[in-house]
Amino acid sequence: MRTEFIRRVPLFAGLSDEEFREIERVFQQKAYRKNQVIFVEEQTGEYMYVVLAGKVRVTKSGAGGKETILAIHQVGDFFGEMSLLDGKTTPATVSAMEDCKIVTISKADFYRYLMRNEKVVAQIIQVLCGRLRQVWGQLQTLSYSTAESRIRAGILQLARRYGLSDARGILINVKITHHELAAMVGTSRETVTRTLTGLQKQGIVQLAERRIIVVDPKRLAPIN
Repeated sequence: MRTEFIRRVPLFAGLSDEEFREIERVFQQKAYRKNQVIFVEEQTGEYMYVVLAGKVRVTKSGAGGKETILAIHQVGDFFGEMSLLDGKTTPATVSAMEDCKIVTISKADFYRYLMRNEKVVAQIIQVLCGRLRQVWGQLQTLSYSTAESRIRAGILQLARRYGLSDARGILINVKITHHELAAMVGTSRETVTRTLTGLQKQGIVQLAERRIIVVDPKRLAPIN
């Protein structure tokens, strides 16, 4: 287990060395294969999860079984805490986007070691607020009437969440397939491919190794 890395995860960064050594003893590491389900919607939550390697997607099933991607969690992110906090079932399904290593913390240990620490609680509140803002952004994205506008808004949302300054523009530092982007904005993979090709020809975005580079954010703004 990459203990030094986990120590730097923002959730644990505020702990003293003694506090971290105490909670480190209850960590359990699990491996998940690509597309393997970690937990399903409406399942009773018993663990909090921290991504140690790989990335996972959070999805919600709609009419006809169509899935919408609500969020992507990368290395250092945590999830599953909502059910532990309110005692209700999980509101979405989480599965591995690629081979993953996950650290789990049981519900009992979550309350015993984390919820008694003010710094950890403050970090959890900050993350929950950020996720709420992300949901608001996604609702705005889905409100656009045309697929192209939803794709443009979805790319901008990804840039705000995962963007890094790059000599070429804003690098969205997460690998995402056309199918995954389509599932985020409620359209088809073919429409995403066609729209990205058009945006690339206009010099608004660049594509490199399954990553999107936003060259001109102003011109990427939704058109309706």
